[in-house]
Amino acid sequence: MVFYLVGLGLGEAKDVAARARDLVKGCSRVYLEAYTSILAGGKEALEAFYGCEILVADREQVEQASDTLLAGAGTCDVALLVVGDPLAATTHTDLYLRAHQLAIPVQVVSNASILSAVGCCGLQLYRYGETVSVPFWQDGWEPTSFCHKINKNLSKNLHTLCLLDIKVKEQSLENLLRGRKIFEPPLYMRVHQAAQQMLEVMRRHREAGAGQAGQQGEGEWLLNEDTQCVGLARVGTPSQCILRGTLKELAESDLGEPLHSLVVCGECHPMEEEALTKLAAHFNGKQDQRQKNETGRGVFHIVGLGLGQPGDVTVKGLEIIKKCRQVFLEGYTSIMDGGVEAMEVLFGRKVTVADREMVEQRSDDILQCTRSGDVALLVVGDPLGATTHTDLVVRALDENIPVNIVHNASILNAVGCCGLQLYSFGETVSIPFWQDGWEPDSFYDKICSNLEEGWHTLCLLDIKVKEQSVKNLMKGRKVYEPPRYMMASQGASQLLEIIKKRTSEGQPTPLTPEHLVMGVARVGSQSQCLKACTLQEMATTDLGGPLHSMVVVGETHPMEDEYVDMFR
Repeated sequence: MVFYLVGLGLGEAKDVAARARDLVKGCSRVYLEAYTSILAGGKEALEAFYGCEILVADREQVEQASDTLLAGAGTCDVALLVVGDPLAATTHTDLYLRAHQLAIPVQVVSNASILSAVGCCGLQLYRYGETVSVPFWQDGWEPTSFCHKINKNLSKNLHTLCLLDIKVKEQSLENLLRGRKIFEPPLYMRVHQAAQQMLEVMRRHREAGAGQAGQQGEGEWLLNEDTQCVGLARVGTPSQCILRGTLKELAESDLGEPLHSLVVCGECHPMEEEALTKLAAHFNGKQDQRQKNETGRGVFHIVGLGLGQPGDVTVKGLEIIKKCRQVFLEGYTSIMDGGVEAMEVLFGRKVTVADREMVEQRSDDILQCTRSGDVALLVVGDPLGATTHTDLVVRALDENIPVNIVHNASILNAVGCCGLQLYSFGETVSIPFWQDGWEPDSFYDKICSNLEEGWHTLCLLDIKVKEQSVKNLMKGRKVYEPPRYMMASQGASQLLEIIKKRTSEGQPTPLTPEHLVMGVARVGSQSQCLKACTLQEMATTDLGGPLHSMVVVGETHPMEDEYVDMFR
């Protein structure tokens, strides 16, 4: 039978994938991992939603007594429900490894995570560096390494997502030493607390000596009280709040109830500046009440479809789609199993394909449909993983159209399926098809920059859908080339060409043909395929049909090595 690791999404029972709901209902035992995040309504809301008993699995059971979770999974289906995405935490990756060692089949159902849903603030996901965790300081334990990591990202003009500490079912030192099972009240770090700790680190840094590097080789200290930041609270819920300000301003803010996250901004592109300003003005925690009082316009829903199966749409998203007057599918940045026909069967609605021209140049055709009711634009992956969709949301806000965003899994968080820790990824890169003498290679430099820091690199491989040849474009002929999807072998081959060229020119090549990479194909589908090998070997490896991505592996932890070894 199967051990299911099921992502619950950002915080409500209906954020789960439609197909996962049915899988969970068929399980003999269902556990809820209850200490790395929180869910609105808690265990009781899930039991009402699934119609079955939910067993709470605390830290001790998941980390030290996982055999109790896996017991019987060889003869019956068992599910562990995880808020966010199932493989965003090392704990769950380790659980996958233990199941594999016991020859228990594991199936992962990915979902939205703050690691991709942070796109809701308008900053581009490709421009984030290493993710950091900000821990509560206590009992003289006051680590500062998170500030040094932020500073390193700033030196590369990258944004930093800061995950704020959660303390659930923790024991005081006294009770721990005395062996008493008495637990402290839960604690959830707020944005202002994280900002205050950062300001304290900077104060100590100044006292240690102006201009002195925080760590050896770190360089100039860039984080300061005037650094632009974004506070995020309750992302993906009706009371979502986005607050922009300086670090000093956020240290005095109040964003209300948890969960909170904090983004330290690198250098912002003008498009990011505009999107951030307008999204922060809209998502102030009161947008739900505002929408109910709008003047007659329907809501523009932008709904993430997940990784590629129609059933990956969330229950929340499915209910919205079925109520919308018109439904559009953005059909050029990704692909969906079964195409439009499979979606129309599941949704019970006609789905109109919106091509690149419609979304980018004739978006008013979509937005004006809200005059007669709610409209949904369906996007494979997460809705705000691409600048095009963020721009469309901004246009809707400019026209005073109520906006609702339904997040879902994206390759940016689902890449955790390869066993590499998501916190250890650096800047994401895109590898474009080379053609007609156009052979850009800046993505190679970004990969090397990540490797210098020991970071992994997710390489998104090019897609060409409804593209025109230069000849047809110049002649104004609406004749389109067949769709093309870059394979991992093609991405690897282009990297090898860059290495060959630079070597011949006497330039350094930190990324070499012998470097370890991972090919990732059709993530989240029944035919998902992962392969670990050298870059040279990847150039001749056939991973089958699209969609493909590739990971250039940085420095690894022993647990990452063990996981990666499964795919060699």
